[in-house]
Amino acid sequence: MDRVHLIICLLWACMNVCECEPAMFGEVSSPQYPQPYPANLQKQWDLEVPQGYQLQLTFNHLDIESSPDSYYDSVTVVSDKKVLGKFCGRNSTDRFHPVDKPILATGNRLQLVFLTDDSNHESHLGFTAFFQAVDIDEYSSSSVENGPPCSQICLNTLGSYLCSCYHAKVAVKIHLHCLSFCSLIKKNHKILTFC
Repeated sequence: MDRVHLIICLLWACMNVCECEPAMFGEVSSPQYPQPYPANLQKQWDLEVPQGYQLQLTFNHLDIESSPDSYYDSVTVVSDKKVLGKFCGRNSTDRFHPVDKPILATGNRLQLVFLTDDSNHESHLGFTAFFQAVDIDEYSSSSVENGPPCSQICLNTLGSYLCSCYHAKVAVKIHLHCLSFCSLIKKNHKILTFC
Protein backbone atom coordinates (compact mmCIF):
# COMPACT_ATOMS: atom_id res chain seq x y z
CA MET A 1 0.00 0.00 0.00
CA ASP A 2 2.89 2.38 0.74
CA ARG A 3 4.33 1.94 -2.78
CA VAL A 4 0.99 2.72 -4.41
CA HIS A 5 0.65 5.81 -2.24
CA LEU A 6 4.19 6.92 -3.15
CA ILE A 7 3.56 6.41 -6.88
CA ILE A 8 0.33 8.41 -6.72
CA CYS A 9 2.12 11.23 -4.86
CA LEU A 10 4.96 11.30 -7.41
CA LEU A 11 2.53 11.37 -10.35
CA TRP A 12 0.54 14.16 -8.71
CA ALA A 13 3.71 16.19 -8.07
CA CYS A 14 4.94 15.69 -11.63
CA MET A 15 1.62 16.79 -13.08
CA ASN A 16 1.65 19.95 -10.97
CA VAL A 17 5.29 20.83 -11.69
CA CYS A 18 5.57 19.95 -15.39
CA GLU A 19 4.76 22.75 -17.81
CA CYS A 20 2.82 21.70 -20.86
CA GLU A 21 2.73 23.25 -24.31
CA PRO A 22 -0.27 25.60 -24.64
CA ALA A 23 -3.34 24.02 -26.23
CA MET A 24 -4.35 24.68 -29.84
CA PHE A 25 -7.98 25.04 -28.76
CA GLY A 26 -10.19 24.86 -25.70
CA GLU A 27 -13.38 25.90 -24.00
CA VAL A 28 -14.02 28.18 -21.05
CA SER A 29 -17.24 28.67 -19.09
CA SER A 30 -18.44 30.85 -16.26
CA PRO A 31 -18.66 29.15 -12.85
CA GLN A 32 -21.57 26.69 -12.51
CA TYR A 33 -22.51 27.00 -16.22
CA PRO A 34 -25.13 25.97 -17.41
CA GLN A 35 -26.60 26.69 -13.97
CA PRO A 36 -26.99 30.36 -12.91
CA TYR A 37 -23.73 32.01 -11.93
CA PRO A 38 -23.12 33.16 -8.34
CA ALA A 39 -23.26 36.74 -7.07
CA ASN A 40 -20.24 38.79 -5.96
CA LEU A 41 -17.76 37.01 -8.18
CA GLN A 42 -14.47 38.06 -9.70
CA LYS A 43 -12.87 35.38 -11.87
CA GLN A 44 -10.07 35.63 -14.42
CA TRP A 45 -8.93 33.15 -17.07
CA ASP A 46 -5.55 33.49 -18.80
CA LEU A 47 -5.88 31.79 -22.18
CA GLU A 48 -2.86 30.95 -24.31
CA VAL A 49 -2.12 29.19 -27.60
CA PRO A 50 1.38 28.33 -28.95
CA GLN A 51 3.77 31.06 -30.12
CA GLY A 52 3.39 31.96 -33.81
CA TYR A 53 -0.41 31.92 -33.61
CA GLN A 54 -3.11 34.39 -32.65
CA LEU A 55 -5.82 33.45 -30.19
CA GLN A 56 -9.38 33.62 -31.50
CA LEU A 57 -12.31 33.56 -29.06
CA THR A 58 -15.97 32.95 -29.94
CA PHE A 59 -18.79 33.07 -27.41
CA ASN A 60 -21.11 30.08 -27.92
CA HIS A 61 -23.64 31.33 -25.37
CA LEU A 62 -23.83 34.51 -23.32
CA ASP A 63 -26.50 35.29 -20.73
CA ILE A 64 -25.24 37.98 -18.33
CA GLU A 65 -27.36 40.57 -16.53
CA SER A 66 -27.90 43.42 -18.98
CA SER A 67 -27.11 46.99 -17.93
CA PRO A 68 -25.91 50.23 -19.55
CA ASP A 69 -22.19 49.91 -20.35
CA SER A 70 -22.26 46.43 -18.75
CA TYR A 71 -21.98 48.18 -15.39
CA TYR A 72 -23.35 45.47 -13.06
CA ASP A 73 -22.26 42.07 -14.40
CA SER A 74 -19.88 41.62 -17.33
CA VAL A 75 -17.24 39.55 -19.06
CA THR A 76 -14.31 41.61 -20.33
CA VAL A 77 -11.89 40.43 -23.03
CA VAL A 78 -8.34 41.82 -22.74
CA SER A 79 -5.36 41.38 -25.08
CA ASP A 80 -1.97 43.00 -24.36
CA LYS A 81 -3.57 45.23 -21.68
CA LYS A 82 -6.09 46.53 -24.24
CA VAL A 83 -9.81 45.91 -23.72
CA LEU A 84 -11.21 44.25 -26.85
CA GLY A 85 -14.75 44.16 -25.48
CA LYS A 86 -16.91 44.27 -22.37
CA PHE A 87 -20.06 42.19 -22.74
CA CYS A 88 -23.39 41.51 -21.08
CA GLY A 89 -26.95 40.77 -22.16
CA ARG A 90 -29.02 37.79 -23.10
CA ASN A 91 -29.93 38.25 -26.76
CA SER A 92 -27.98 39.17 -29.85
CA THR A 93 -30.14 42.31 -30.06
CA ASP A 94 -28.77 43.61 -26.74
CA ARG A 95 -26.35 46.49 -27.25
CA PHE A 96 -23.42 44.92 -25.35
CA HIS A 97 -23.84 41.33 -26.60
CA PRO A 98 -20.98 39.92 -28.75
CA VAL A 99 -23.43 37.97 -30.98
CA ASP A 100 -21.43 35.23 -32.76
CA LYS A 101 -18.53 37.37 -33.96
CA PRO A 102 -15.07 35.93 -33.25
CA ILE A 103 -12.71 38.12 -31.26
CA LEU A 104 -9.07 38.01 -32.39
CA ALA A 105 -6.29 38.73 -29.90
CA THR A 106 -3.29 40.72 -31.04
CA GLY A 107 -1.02 37.84 -30.01
CA ASN A 108 -1.20 34.33 -28.58
CA ARG A 109 -2.63 35.33 -25.18
CA LEU A 110 -5.93 36.67 -23.98
CA GLN A 111 -7.57 37.31 -20.62
CA LEU A 112 -11.22 36.95 -19.70
CA VAL A 113 -12.43 38.76 -16.59
CA PHE A 114 -15.89 37.88 -15.27
CA LEU A 115 -17.38 40.26 -12.67
CA THR A 116 -20.75 39.96 -10.95
CA ASP A 117 -22.42 42.04 -8.26
CA ASP A 118 -25.12 41.13 -5.74
CA SER A 119 -28.07 42.77 -7.50
CA ASN A 120 -29.31 40.01 -9.83
CA HIS A 121 -33.10 40.16 -9.81
CA GLU A 122 -33.38 37.13 -12.06
CA SER A 123 -31.19 34.14 -12.85
CA HIS A 124 -28.61 34.34 -15.60
CA LEU A 125 -26.56 31.41 -16.88
CA GLY A 126 -23.28 33.18 -17.65
CA PHE A 127 -21.27 32.22 -20.70
CA THR A 128 -19.41 29.54 -22.55
CA ALA A 129 -16.79 30.32 -25.17
CA PHE A 130 -14.49 28.43 -27.53
CA PHE A 131 -10.90 29.52 -28.22
CA GLN A 132 -8.50 28.33 -30.89
CA ALA A 133 -5.11 29.05 -32.42
CA VAL A 134 -5.27 30.89 -35.73
CA ASP A 135 -2.27 31.16 -38.04
CA ILE A 136 -0.88 34.68 -38.32
CA ASP A 137 -0.88 35.96 -41.89
CA GLU A 138 2.58 37.54 -41.75
CA TYR A 139 2.32 38.86 -45.30
CA SER A 140 -0.75 41.00 -44.71
CA SER A 141 -0.20 41.71 -41.01
CA SER A 142 0.29 45.26 -39.86
CA SER A 143 3.69 44.31 -38.44
CA VAL A 144 5.18 44.27 -41.96
CA GLU A 145 6.96 47.59 -42.40
CA ASN A 146 8.17 49.20 -45.62
CA GLY A 147 5.46 47.64 -47.78
CA PRO A 148 4.85 44.04 -48.82
CA PRO A 149 7.77 41.64 -48.25
CA CYS A 150 7.41 39.99 -51.68
CA SER A 151 7.23 41.76 -55.02
CA GLN A 152 5.11 39.16 -56.91
CA ILE A 153 3.74 36.03 -55.18
CA CYS A 154 3.57 35.57 -51.43
CA LEU A 155 2.44 32.28 -49.92
CA ASN A 156 1.40 32.31 -46.28
CA THR A 157 2.66 29.26 -44.41
CA LEU A 158 2.33 28.17 -40.78
CA GLY A 159 4.42 30.62 -38.81
CA SER A 160 6.04 32.29 -41.85
CA TYR A 161 5.66 33.10 -45.55
CA LEU A 162 7.43 32.22 -48.81
CA CYS A 163 8.15 34.55 -51.70
CA SER A 164 7.97 33.33 -55.25
CA CYS A 165 8.12 34.79 -58.73
CA TYR A 166 6.21 34.31 -61.94
CA HIS A 167 7.63 32.10 -64.73
CA ALA A 168 11.06 33.16 -66.07
CA LYS A 169 11.76 35.36 -63.06
CA VAL A 170 13.87 34.64 -60.02
CA ALA A 171 13.67 36.05 -56.51
CA VAL A 172 16.65 38.00 -55.31
CA LYS A 173 17.19 37.63 -51.57
CA ILE A 174 17.98 41.34 -51.37
CA HIS A 175 14.58 42.93 -50.68
CA LEU A 176 12.89 39.81 -52.16
CA HIS A 177 12.27 41.43 -55.53
CA CYS A 178 11.69 39.43 -58.72
CA LEU A 179 13.93 40.10 -61.69
CA SER A 180 13.98 38.49 -65.11
CA PHE A 181 16.09 35.35 -65.17
CA CYS A 182 18.49 36.58 -67.86
CA SER A 183 19.32 39.76 -65.96
CA LEU A 184 20.98 38.09 -63.00
CA ILE A 185 24.64 37.26 -62.95
CA LYS A 186 26.64 37.25 -59.72
CA LYS A 187 30.22 38.43 -59.85
CA ASN A 188 32.22 39.09 -56.70
CA HIS A 189 29.00 39.15 -54.66
CA LYS A 190 27.58 41.91 -56.88
CA ILE A 191 24.53 41.54 -59.08
CA LEU A 192 25.07 42.63 -62.68
CA THR A 193 22.27 43.03 -65.18
CA PHE A 194 22.45 41.78 -68.79
CA CYS A 195 20.11 41.17 -71.76
